[in-house]
Amino acid sequence: MVGPGKFLGTLAKIVSRVSVQGQANLEILDRPGPAIIVVNHTTVVDVIVVVGTLHNMGFTADGPCEGVCPHRRHIRPMGTSDLWNFPVSKQVCEGSGIIPVDQFDGRGAYKAARDALKRGEVILIYPEGDVKINEQGAPRSWRPGASGLAKAGSAVVIPIAHHDSRNLGSGSVRRSIVMGLTSFLRRPVIQLLIGKPVDSDQLKPLSVSQANDLLEQALFDTWQLTSAETTSR
Repeated sequence: MVGPGKFLGTLAKIVSRVSVQGQANLEILDRPGPAIIVVNHTTVVDVIVVVGTLHNMGFTADGPCEGVCPHRRHIRPMGTSDLWNFPVSKQVCEGSGIIPVDQFDGRGAYKAARDALKRGEVILIYPEGDVKINEQGAPRSWRPGASGLAKAGSAVVIPIAHHDSRNLGSGSVRRSIVMGLTSFLRRPVIQLLIGKPVDSDQLKPLSVSQANDLLEQALFDTWQLTSAETTSR
């Protein structure tokens, strides 16, 4: 069975050309300890760009390896539980590290993510929670949860921003998926920037609200840099 990391890693190469900068900022994940990757969300198919590219750099969303692990680190994305409602996506997700999120009650996912951080694992989260994008595709306000998780889990936070994954697929979920899966005909260039990590010590003295402001700004600043790179091309 092909896991989501390997599947998306292969797909990312086929349907897009991802230009990655800031890879050195991921070196902190080569050390043990809890971490949260926060990513802006502009289209349902930006998971191809983000999770697929991370897999190709050694950070996989596949389930635990048997025997010698060839990966730098396993990550656990938080994704909608609807993924388990469709045969293909269910097959990809089963046995993976994905934490399912119920759109009506996220308490179970929050607890699973908090427990994973306590075990020193890496969580990947889209803190905006949806893809109701603005015209610029800039990061929007975060939903409650990500900042609380970072403080509760004493986790380092790595912001990752992409621009413009909407060239891969946009609009309705169905339209975005069809565009994404057929974009091998276009292979759009998408900018991906791994931002400077925010250490847990920076968050410790802050309230959850203050930590949220700091982390929101870190992701926005990262997005601005990669957006400017796209504009300058």
